Amino acid sequence: MALIGTSLVVATVALTSAAANADVSHSGCTSVIVGGSSGWCGLYPGNATSNVQELGQVTISADGTSLVAQTQSASSGTVPATSFACLVFVPASQVTRRLQDTQCAMAEGVWFPANGGSVTIDLTQYPQFLNTQFTVQVAANQSADSSNGDAFYNNFSVSTVSGGPPG
Repeated sequence: MALIGTSLVVATVALTSAAANADVSHSGCTSVIVGGSSGWCGLYPGNATSNVQELGQVTISADGTSLVAQTQSASSGTVPATSFACLVFVPASQVTRRLQDTQCAMAEGVWFPANGGSVTIDLTQYPQFLNTQFTVQVAANQSADSSNGDAFYNNFSVSTVSGGPPG
């Protein structure tokens, strides 16, 4: 158990390290609770908060067992070429970088790539995300050829605890 806690601390430190060009936390999206949706929220690259070219939203089913992450173009509503969702236990305010597949895994998260603008996640297949609080990073890009190339992202605080607020 101590090893797990230690690796999470290491991952958290790595995600929040203050490098010269470190991104700021992307944590301004509406929190999501069981049976709710964040509504559309701007996705942007790095520190360029005014460069919103994609939108994302997260919805949790009424029983807290299913999560849907959706993305679309901010200007036209078209579905992006690629998207991803990374579910991770690091608080949204502490995730200061876009988490590609290996970075998501290093933070003990689960990464879900998608061709297009929607991914549905059956949380019963990932019971660590049931009845708890976590962060979902959503990313999208109209022109990327792989989900790892998704430059526009934001973080959503999520709670699958019935009646509980996100952390």
